[in-house]
Order: sequence, then C-alpha cells, then structure tokens
Amino acid sequence: MLNDAPALASAAVGIAVSGASDITAQAADVVYLPKSLEKLPDFFKVSRRAVKTAYQNIILFAFALNAGAVLAAATGVIGPVGAAVTHQLSSFLVMMNSLRLLHVPSGGGSGFRRLLDAALSKLPVSQFIAGFRRAATRLEFGVLMGALISHWPRIRRPFSYSLIALYLFSGFYILGPDQSGVIERFGRKLLPYREPGPHYKLPWPVDRLTRIQAHRVRVVEIGFRSNAGGPSNEPAAYEWNVQHRSGRFQKVAEESLMLTGDQNMIELTATVQYIPAHPDDFLFRQLDADATVWSAAESVIQGVVTSSSLDDVLTLNRRQIEDRARSNLERRLAFYGAGVHILQVKLEDVHPSLEVVEAFRQVSDAFEEKNRLINEAEGYRNEQLALARGKRKRPSSDCHGL
Repeated sequence: MLNDAPALASAAVGIAVSGASDITAQAADVVYLPKSLEKLPDFFKVSRRAVKTAYQNIILFAFALNAGAVLAAATGVIGPVGAAVTHQLSSFLVMMNSLRLLHVPSGGGSGFRRLLDAALSKLPVSQFIAGFRRAATRLEFGVLMGALISHWPRIRRPFSYSLIALYLFSGFYILGPDQSGVIERFGRKLLPYREPGPHYKLPWPVDRLTRIQAHRVRVVEIGFRSNAGGPSNEPAAYEWNVQHRSGRFQKVAEESLMLTGDQNMIELTATVQYIPAHPDDFLFRQLDADATVWSAAESVIQGVVTSSSLDDVLTLNRRQIEDRARSNLERRLAFYGAGVHILQVKLEDVHPSLEVVEAFRQVSDAFEEKNRLINEAEGYRNEQLALARGKRKRPSSDCHGL
C-alpha cells in the first residue's frame, strides 16, 4: 500500500501493484497492473487531465453552449435547423476536446526517444523545435484556461469594458438605397421608419430591426409567369395562337381564362406594379402581403373584365379598364390594410381563347363576308341609281334634239 499525499491533495489512496493478493486488490483504491512504479507519475497526470477535460466538457459544452442555444432559439435568433446544428456542434466539440488526452507529454520515454532527443538537440533547428513545443504546450486549452484564471483579477475590468463597448456598438447598422427599416422595441413598432443610410438602435434584445425593400417596385403577374433563367430553347416570337410550353414566359391557363360581359371567352395576361407604402402594415398586418396583392389583383381584373364587352377589352376602352382596375385594387387593398400603393395595372395581352379560335375565325370571316356583300350591294345600288338618273334625263334631251 502506498500513500501519495502531495499528488492527491493530502488524500490517502491505496494502490495495489501487480502480483498482490486478491484481498489486497479488493481493499485497494487503485490496482496498478505494471510491476514497476516508474510510470506511476504519468498515470496520475493522465488521471488529472481526464478529470479536468470532463469538467471542461460539462461546463463549456453541456451547459454553456446548450444554454446559449436554448436562449437563442427561444428569442427567435436561430430556428429549428440552427438548434439542431448547434446540438451536433456541441457533441463534436466534446469529442475534439477529449481527443487532446491522446497526447500526454511524459518526462521520461524509451531509450530510442531519449537518443532521438539528444540527436535533435545538437542540430541547428533544435531551438526552433524546442520553441515550437513550448508554443504548442502553451496553446493547450488547459494551459490557456489556467493563465486566464491566474490573470483574471488584472484583466477583469478591461475585459468587461470591452464586452460592454462591443454590445453598445452592435446597435449601429446601415440601410441600403432601396431599403427601409422598421424598429420594434420590445415588440412595439417605432415611427418614423428608418430611411437609407447609417442609423443606431438599442442593442438586442431591446430593439429589433426588420429590413424591407420599400423603394423597390414589385410586380405581380396574372395569367403567366416569367423566368429570367429559363431554358435556352426560347421561341423566336411569342404568338397568341400558340401554346407557350417553353421559353421564359409560361402561360397559366387557370388565371388567364376569363369571360367578358358579352359572354365571350378570352385569354388575358396582365401585370400589377406596386411598392410597400407602409412597411409596418406590409410586414405585420398580412401573413404574406405579396400573396395578398396577387389574389386581390386577380379577383379585381376578373371583375372588371366580366363587366366589360369584348371590344372594350380588346381595343376601344382598354386604357379606361386599366385605370378602373387600378382604383378598385387600391381600395380593396386599403380595406385589407396591406400597406401597399398600386402604381400601375397593365393589360399585356388580350386575345380569344385557343379553344374558340376556330369559332372566332368563322365569325370574323362571316363578318368580313357580310361587309363585302354590303359593300357590293351598296356599289350596285349606287350604280343603278346613277343609270336610272341618266335614263330619266336621256329621253327629254332626245326629244329636244328632234
């Protein structure tokens, strides 16, 4: 039985070495299998480092990191994906910190190791190697933590002041040329809105900044969808009597098919341009303000077309229909509290539906044939009237000649 008081902080520990009886091994606190006690100091060193590493893993990663992740998730800083990544990161850091136990510097070593160290000490690079070893030793986590704890009374105040300064400076932010900022202080919005340029807000969690591109014109497409990065096999021309199944513009039949007031089926595509005039209402009073504008625009355009004739939509009153749709859409969105301003409603393409193209062509041909026959009849009538007038005047002139 051995007592190592200095190493174990004045605590008596019983050690049974190899070859001890079963009773001795059971009574001892530690069973040391090697027959020699030469590596016993390394055993205590590894044990102390293992206990220290376990405390580091518990305090830093199991408690501190996970507590910070829980607080960040509760305040909405990170979402479910971020929380899952943080949990996996804490496990990874525990493993990486524990891997440091694989390298335990020893004062002794084998004969070959001592011979190698003696040979390296005579080389010109020995000083560099020694310095590298000292630097690596100082960069170990335990050494750094020990140095921080020993110097903490001296660096406590500068460190605290630095943290306070960083916290206060985190309130500075810059808004881009097309951005506006909505500030919430404990969930209550502050007016007026922040315009482009540098600004300051109280740091989190007092103030919260929400950026919105309030000066950028947004576009809603009705009856079609455009894709700037569409396929390369774009047609040479987009014709209304051809189905658009490729290219940058794709038709949406369930949106474009409409019925006019005189019971004619047409296909209509339109665009609506708008900006968020009230960023706070645009952000907070609608679950998805863009979807609200799109739904209201489709409904308003269909209502205006349904109350108009085909000729008005195609040619005669197209501009008036666009203005009426814009004013109706503006009033409806104001009732919804969407916080947007409608700049323009434009009818891009209006034509008969492909399903009734043949019927429209037959009607057009019949209309043209009707006009041709009417013109021919009027021409024949004018011709006969002229001949009749001539015949009426001719007998009197002949009699006067006789």
